[in-house]
Amino acid sequence: MKRKSLQIIFGYLSGRLRAPIERASAFFEKEAQEIILRADRPVVIECGTARRYVTESGELTDRLDDPDLLKSSGSEILLAVKSICDYSVYARQNELNRGFITIKNGIRVGVSGTAVEGENGITNIKNITTLSFRVSDEVIGCSEEILSVIDPLRGVLICGPPCSGKTTLIRDMARVLSKSRKVSIIDERNEISGTVSGRCSFDIGMADVLVEMNKGDGVIHALRSLSPDIIICDELGDRTDAQMLSYALRCGTAFIATVHARDIDDLRRREATSEILQSGAFRYVVFLCDRRFAGRVRRIYSLSETNA
Repeated sequence: MKRKSLQIIFGYLSGRLRAPIERASAFFEKEAQEIILRADRPVVIECGTARRYVTESGELTDRLDDPDLLKSSGSEILLAVKSICDYSVYARQNELNRGFITIKNGIRVGVSGTAVEGENGITNIKNITTLSFRVSDEVIGCSEEILSVIDPLRGVLICGPPCSGKTTLIRDMARVLSKSRKVSIIDERNEISGTVSGRCSFDIGMADVLVEMNKGDGVIHALRSLSPDIIICDELGDRTDAQMLSYALRCGTAFIATVHARDIDDLRRREATSEILQSGAFRYVVFLCDRRFAGRVRRIYSLSETNA
């Protein structure tokens, strides 16, 4: 799965960048989590245990002062953006304005540049200077250990820092649980299902998926139209999320969701996540390790343990 994602990413790069990066991929294929292009700066390969750079000759190094480092130009980044958008940037403008575009295989491409503000928020991102390709992966069976010791109908909150495997885990939970329960996925950023032209890139089993719909609207739609036993969504953290969870609970639906947090104190400290803990939606709080051990469970709390 990861090799397929890398091949898709390589296809969006100029020939000058693609050849050495693809040559070096033999050394980073298993560990790569992100490939980052920055205008006039070295190409970065973020791995689980280290940061690597690609040389012009297609080798990997951890030396930022290596004179042979491969650098991406602003024009090459612009060309990659056009290719990612199928040469219709306007058609993907809403995604760009949110800071990322999701492409085939559920690969999320983060962007940075100059924001153009309008009356209703950001209306454009121009002069894009960074493209961060998140290397998507699918690990069938990775949720079996957790599901063997918890009751998902009591609610599960998956916590961890970026690149710790949260989305990979809930995707597999959807696959397993949808065999016996009605599962709805609110895939606001299209990372869980990786849906392209109506087809999911990942195995989500028999789950129903609502793609690129904000969580609030998606939950209401699912409750009214799909009668799920379990709703799965990514990246809680907004202050309105606690209200959304309370509404779903009144309808008798369980939640499995993720949130960026390093430990239980981090969850308690932030007002929005503290309210999410106190919503009553989650009996279990699962913490994953960091990007060095993506997907590995560090600790499972029960809500009574957290005293939240």
